[in-house]
Amino acid sequence: MVQSIGICMILAVTTLTGAYFCLREKYRLQDLRELERAMVMMESQIRFLSVPLSEVLENISYQTKGQVGLLMQETAKAMAEKTGETAEQIWETVWMRHISHTYLSVDDYQSILRFGKTLGYLDQEQQKNSTELFLTELRQKCRQIEHRLEKNGRLYYSMGFLGGLMLVIVLL
Repeated sequence: MVQSIGICMILAVTTLTGAYFCLREKYRLQDLRELERAMVMMESQIRFLSVPLSEVLENISYQTKGQVGLLMQETAKAMAEKTGETAEQIWETVWMRHISHTYLSVDDYQSILRFGKTLGYLDQEQQKNSTELFLTELRQKCRQIEHRLEKNGRLYYSMGFLGGLMLVIVLL
């Protein structure tokens, strides 16, 4: 009886571990897609409107979901306060404060912080080009994750279950 419960628990935990790896990639893809949406909005507002960056980010925050929306809102709020920090410093501070609240990878954060270095320094055309470059990078990452999920999604679940099964056999 106790042995059966132990076997079931081992299989459940290892299967859930496999599910965790798969879902972590799916959530990362969602965060990147939401960031991509926000950047498309930023690009169009930079292109067609002549408003301060804090207002652009505030407008984007109302239309963006999840952590990305909250990050945009907090960034806009910090920029509107005009504390003397540059847009780059505010961007970096806000994103670094919320690293643990998203599913983005270290590589994603490096790209985001690299993009943040262009905020506030460039003219309208250069800012548009910088945003387009960042969008291209985001889209490429999304395609890579989609490909990896398509290829390995079921593998994560299966490896979790099979790893648990192997552990049960070894323990018996």
